[in-house]
Amino acid sequence: MRSFAFCVLLLASYQNLYSQNIESFGVFGGFNIPITIDKGLDKDSRYQSIFLIRGTPVGFHYGYDRPGFGYVISPSYLSIGQKYTIKNSTGGDVGTRDISMNYFSLPVALKFHINDLSFFRFSMVAAVDFCFLLDGKETETNVAAKLRYPSGVSVPTDPGYTIAYDGVFVPALNNKVQVSKDKFNVFQLFGGIGVRADLDLNENWSLMADGRANFALFDSRNSAYVDQLKNPSGPNDINGNPGAPDLYGQRRDVFLSATFGISRIITTKSKFKERHSKPIPKMKIAPATKKK
Repeated sequence: MRSFAFCVLLLASYQNLYSQNIESFGVFGGFNIPITIDKGLDKDSRYQSIFLIRGTPVGFHYGYDRPGFGYVISPSYLSIGQKYTIKNSTGGDVGTRDISMNYFSLPVALKFHINDLSFFRFSMVAAVDFCFLLDGKETETNVAAKLRYPSGVSVPTDPGYTIAYDGVFVPALNNKVQVSKDKFNVFQLFGGIGVRADLDLNENWSLMADGRANFALFDSRNSAYVDQLKNPSGPNDINGNPGAPDLYGQRRDVFLSATFGISRIITTKSKFKERHSKPIPKMKIAPATKKK
C-alpha cells in the first residue's frame, strides 16, 4: 500500500513538474446536430421534427493553457435550425419545413484540465457564445396535398388554397418563405458545456477535438413577430376567425456540436525550465582568520 501511494505521489509530482504554459492558434471545422424546441409546432399536426446534421464550414481559434486551466476563443460561421416533415390529412409525408439560421459565432470558453501532461490535455469546457444573425428564414417545400390546419392558423389567400370540410387543399410549393429574416432577432446568446482534448504532436503543432451541448437563452424570433402569433389578425382560419401564421409556443434552439482542428503552438514555457533557468547564486566564503 505504501509503494502504491508513493508511485501516485511521484506521478503527480512528475506531471506538475513538466506541465507547461501553451499559447496557440489554428483552424477547425465540424458539424452540429440542431434541435428546435417549439411548443407551437409540436401542437400542430402538420409538422413532425426530423433528425438533421448541419456543417460548420470553418472557424479560427486562439487558446492559452496554464497548469490546471485555460481558455479558448473560437470565432466561426454557425448554421443551426431543425427540419420538419409536412404531413397530409392522412399522415403521409408530403414535404419539409426548413428552419435555417446562419450566425457569426463568437464563443469564449474556459477549460478546466482533468490532466496536465506535457503533450496531452483533456478538459471540461464551459462556454458563452455570442451570436450575430447573418441570415434566417423558414421555408416550405411540398407537393399538392390536403393538410389539416389547426384552429387559429390562417389559411393563405393565395391561389390554390381551398378549404374543405376535412382539411385544406394546398398547392405545390418550392422553398416558399414562411418566416423571413426580418422576423428573427439579430442577436442570440448560447451557454455551452462539454469536453475538449488537445494533443501536441511536437513543439510546433497540436491537434484538437471539441464536443459541446449548447443552449439558447432567448427565442430566436423577435418580439413583434411573437406578438403577431399571440394576437391573430391575419387571414381567417378554417373556422372563419382571424388567424396567425403559426400556433404560438415558446421556442428555444439547442445544438450539439463537434469540431476538429489543428493549431500552431506560439510559445511553450515549461515549469521545469522556469525553475532551472535562473542562475545559481554564488556562495560567499568568509576569509579565514589567522590564529594569534
